[in-house]
Amino acid sequence: MSEPVELTIVAPLFNEEAIVRMLIDRCVKAAEQTALRFELVLVDDASTDGTAAILDAWSDARVRPVRMPTNGGQLRATQAGLAHARGEIIAVLDGDLQDPPEVLPVLVQTIRSQRVAVVFAVKARRDDPWWLTAGARLFHAAQGSLGGGRVPRGAGSFCIMRRDVAAKVASMRVERANLAAVIGAIGVHAAAVPYDKQARYDGRSRVGFWGLVREALSSMLLSGALHRLGLLATMTLGLLALMLAGQPRIALFMAAAGAAFASSACFLAHRRWRGQRTR
Repeated sequence: MSEPVELTIVAPLFNEEAIVRMLIDRCVKAAEQTALRFELVLVDDASTDGTAAILDAWSDARVRPVRMPTNGGQLRATQAGLAHARGEIIAVLDGDLQDPPEVLPVLVQTIRSQRVAVVFAVKARRDDPWWLTAGARLFHAAQGSLGGGRVPRGAGSFCIMRRDVAAKVASMRVERANLAAVIGAIGVHAAAVPYDKQARYDGRSRVGFWGLVREALSSMLLSGALHRLGLLATMTLGLLALMLAGQPRIALFMAAAGAAFASSACFLAHRRWRGQRTR
C-alpha cells in the first residue's frame, strides 16, 4: 500500500508545450526541499498543442496528469485539480511560470507553522504590461475596500490551503472568478507572504483582456464588492441629482428608488455567485 500524500501541487495548463517540462522540473525540486511526500497534479485545460502528449509520456509517478474534456478556463481547471488532490495541504500556482515554484517551500512552512487555513503568495512586484498592472491595481483596490477584506489585498491564485478548504473550493459552482475571491467567499482565515511575480515567457496572457474583465466582475460579484459599489455609485448620482435638480423631492425619490433597485439586483447576483449550490 502506497504511503499517504502530504503535499499536492496543482497547476492548470493551457497550451504550455514550450515550458511544461521546465515547470515540472522546478516544481519537483521545490517540493523535494519540503521533505514531504508530494504529488504534482497538472490539469490540461483542453490544450491544442503538444501539452497533453508531454504529460502522458512523463515517467515520474509523482506527476499526475488530469485531462479536461473541454476548455473551461483557469478556475474550472483548478477546481478539477483540487478534486483530484490527495495531499493534506494543497498548493496552487499558474502553469505559465509567472508564479515561481521556488516560493512553495515558504508557503509550506508558513501554513504548517501558523493557525490559518490558507496562505497566499501576494505579489510584491510584477513584470506585466502597463494596462494589466493598472487594471490589477484598480481591481484589488475595489475588492479590498468594498469586498469585505476576507483575503489579503493583492491575493490571486498562487496559494496553499488545507484539505478541507480545497474540498469546498472544488465543489463551488462558479463560472469565472479569481481563486482568491472564491476562497474569500468561504470565509476562512488567510495569511500572506510576498513574492516577485515573473514575466510571462511568451509575453501574452492566456485569458485575454476581456477574459480578465469578466473574471474581475465575477470576482467582485462573488465577494459582494460589486453590490456595494453599485449601491455607492447610485447613491452618489442620486445626491448629485438632488443638488442640481429644481425639484429636490422628486430627485430624492428617484435616488432612493434607484439605490433600492441597484442594491436588490446586485444582492441577488451576489447570492447566486456565492456558489451556495454544490455539484
